[in-house]
Amino acid sequence: MEKYLKLKIAGSGADSGSKLISINDIMEVKQESTTVIQIFYKSISNYAVVPAQVAATDGPTQDAYDVLNSVQSLKITLASAAADAFSWKDFINESIETALQLSWQQPVFTPGTYPKSAASGNPPTTISSIVSGVKAAGLQS
Repeated sequence: MEKYLKLKIAGSGADSGSKLISINDIMEVKQESTTVIQIFYKSISNYAVVPAQVAATDGPTQDAYDVLNSVQSLKITLASAAADAFSWKDFINESIETALQLSWQQPVFTPGTYPKSAASGNPPTTISSIVSGVKAAGLQS
């Protein structure tokens, strides 16, 4: 059964509004800064790079490829800095835990108030973007 977190992206552009984030097969949630959170998934994909000298002399051969591993990831960028360096990591992890405890009839969980920002008065932070991509497996740490 697929499970999702429903997160709201602030703003008025084409990407604003609610976005469903799959929580199946998440390997790690990492808060890289007070404004960037990365979610890494278990799925690993391979791609190859042909060494420049092989391509220049003989053309690419399968034996000459260096295979690199990459993992699927989501990058969540906040509109303003969070008050705590780990508040969003904890928030996402707790939201995932809650979502997984819901019955199969509730595949989507919408978390409550987002963590506080570092701004005066500590209003809740907002999400400015959620972008999917890949990251080299060796670069996760």
